[in-house]
Amino acid sequence: MRYMLLHKTNDSLEAGNAPDPEILERADAVLEEMRQAGVLVLGEGLMPSSRGARVTFPAPGQPRVIDGPFAETKELVAGVSIIRVDTKEEAVQWALRFAEADPYTEIDILEVAG
Repeated sequence: MRYMLLHKTNDSLEAGNAPDPEILERADAVLEEMRQAGVLVLGEGLMPSSRGARVTFPAPGQPRVIDGPFAETKELVAGVSIIRVDTKEEAVQWALRFAEADPYTEIDILEVAG
């Protein structure tokens, strides 16, 4: 099974500040552990929402494009990891490794369909 780990952002990252170098180093070490364990499919950081856009559909067939930044920081993502593991519990264990690297992080764990 594949799981997507959505690493939530914070106000500092969303403002364009670089992550704390120590936290980044520890998170990179977790990604390397995942690579060595053969579970990492993808692991990437994302730029602030000010460099992005959102497409909404206020009416069927009528898309609306909204340029960032987006107001609700707590709903935004700073990075994404996709891992291939046997169980949700194993995915949770890998997410907890990121929590050890960054005690302020929040990670959503979602199973990838298909």
